[in-house]
Amino acid sequence: TSIRMILGLIKPQFGEVKLFGVDPFLNSRVKQLVGYIPEESAFPKWITAKNYLIALGRFQLTLEEAKKRAEAVLEEVDLVEVGDKRIRQFSKGMRQRMKIAQALIHKPALIIADEPFNGLDPVVRKNMFDLFEHYRKDFNSTFFVSSHILFEVEKLADKIILLYKGRTIAQGSPHRIREMIQDQPHTIEITSPDFKQLSTLLINNADNKTVSSIQFKFDTRTGENQLSVLTHDPRQLYGLITDLVVDNEVVIRELRATDEGLESLFKTLTVG
Repeated sequence: TSIRMILGLIKPQFGEVKLFGVDPFLNSRVKQLVGYIPEESAFPKWITAKNYLIALGRFQLTLEEAKKRAEAVLEEVDLVEVGDKRIRQFSKGMRQRMKIAQALIHKPALIIADEPFNGLDPVVRKNMFDLFEHYRKDFNSTFFVSSHILFEVEKLADKIILLYKGRTIAQGSPHRIREMIQDQPHTIEITSPDFKQLSTLLINNADNKTVSSIQFKFDTRTGENQLSVLTHDPRQLYGLITDLVVDNEVVIRELRATDEGLESLFKTLTVG
């Protein structure tokens, strides 16, 4: 809803939205400064990737400029080799990169991105992070990113806003939001053949905040035993586990945080 209001697609019921100082609902020309990466794909079935980008570029660029920019952004999102293929033949990840390419075609001052990294593998995701940073530094572009994945936002953002039922419940730097989340309980799953020994070591060497509770589980994915550790001080717990593993030669197959604490933070800020 916030994105649709910023884009001037819907009008707020109360209050006001200003885009570059004007109401986007009443001043459509301001949208020329904006690139948009929608969450859903809606590409014409018949068009090729290159022709699609050229067509979009022609709204603001000459034909020659649009052709050059189409080639440039296809290279930036690593789709040059399939530029002459129809977009309907693309995989989900390739279509996601096409959405990013079409938003950047005219080097906009503001890029509004709704879950821009959906369907991307880790390597491509890292490349897209770097691409966003390139536009931010070299073209002075601002990115407004909506994402439910905190670590993605942390890598990109100077400021984070948490929304809940249409209200701002927290905002600040990534460090500030991380501090708030660190205060919430975390569950960390540890897969280890030495789970009993590790459990005893944790109980004997941790306070109630670092290890609030321990449950024994069976990991159906790996067929190994697992500890589920609830902690209110994950940084301290990670450090303690490292020390215990080194000092006691404990084997750990996997260590995984089951959440980022956002749900707990939401509950604290909205329910109490």
